Amino acid sequence: MRRLVHRVVVVVFAALLVGAIWLLWESRPHLQAGVGGGAGIFGFVAWLGGLLLAAGLLFRVVARDRRATAASLPIRNLRRRDARRRRGPVGGYTDRAFPLIATGGAASAADIRSTVAVVESPPVDNQASPSESSPAAKAVISLLGPPAVVVARKRGRGLRGATRELLCYLALRPGGAHRDQILDALWPDQTPEQARNRLWRAAADARAQLGDSSLRRDGEQYQLNRNEVSVDVDRLEQLLANLGGSGANEQLPLLEQALALFSGEPLSGSDFPWAENEQRRLHAIRLDLFERCGRALLARGDPAGALSRAEEGLGSEPYNEKLARLAMQAEAALGLRKAVVHRYERLSEILGEQLGLQPHVETRRLYRQLLGQDHEHDPMPATRS
Repeated sequence: MRRLVHRVVVVVFAALLVGAIWLLWESRPHLQAGVGGGAGIFGFVAWLGGLLLAAGLLFRVVARDRRATAASLPIRNLRRRDARRRRGPVGGYTDRAFPLIATGGAASAADIRSTVAVVESPPVDNQASPSESSPAAKAVISLLGPPAVVVARKRGRGLRGATRELLCYLALRPGGAHRDQILDALWPDQTPEQARNRLWRAAADARAQLGDSSLRRDGEQYQLNRNEVSVDVDRLEQLLANLGGSGANEQLPLLEQALALFSGEPLSGSDFPWAENEQRRLHAIRLDLFERCGRALLARGDPAGALSRAEEGLGSEPYNEKLARLAMQAEAALGLRKAVVHRYERLSEILGEQLGLQPHVETRRLYRQLLGQDHEHDPMPATRS
């Protein structure tokens, strides 16, 4: 109805302008030379100005109406304009962090849009949990290797560096993080105003790339929506929990799945100061998985597989004595006596040069057993317990 009224008003106004132009044209003055020439010229200029004004108004009304009609036809143009309006300005607004993050309540447009399947990871139970991966996840965050954020549908130029760091930070915190924690961890050297600006821009960019509901806010607590974003660390924690309640015959497949999640050293190549503790924790988990998987293979009569797992772990930590003992046992089972001797000597050299230590008493005892030596031929005195 409003559109119809607007259309009628435009038509009536245009008709009035056309009538005014016609009357002005019919009453056009004639220039006369002689005594009254000055008054005639003034009247002609006034007439010409009125005619041009009426014509200009008519052109403006018609052109504006045509633009409005054309803009209302392509739905895709409206969507783009509406999307730009929702995203808001790029900077500023220092008095409110994450002003665009959904806080729950009614479903947003992103909740009802169809999504692209990226990963499939079975849930632990029927309850939504941080370790649960949704088949409809729009993005995958990988931290068990070089940090990476893979978006199902790339938009524009991709994620900013600050956005990627924010997503990695929240990915390691299933319970979320307080705004002040985020500011102190990610941008400690900047002023509070600058840090809030960067946080706002990173949050807006994350929601624009991953979806409105991918990042949640509850007061000043911010959290990734694990149903929208899949994190490989969540899957790892899930498998570790399952290992605790599994039998001996069921552990090897779970161990293999957990190791397959790693694409290299956790968080390798990153320069995130806040990630050092998590990096050490995940590194220790990976080495423990190598040893447990190798021992499970050795118990099943597969020394070659056990040696391969031990070598993989020693590649990242060559002075790890647990993995060295596993490798020595696997080599002994394969009949590689010289390899056992060489490995023990190499381990002793590495420990002495890098750490100033000697092999652990358990390592020396295993070495004697594998070579059939007695206690009187201990290769090194027992100086470390």
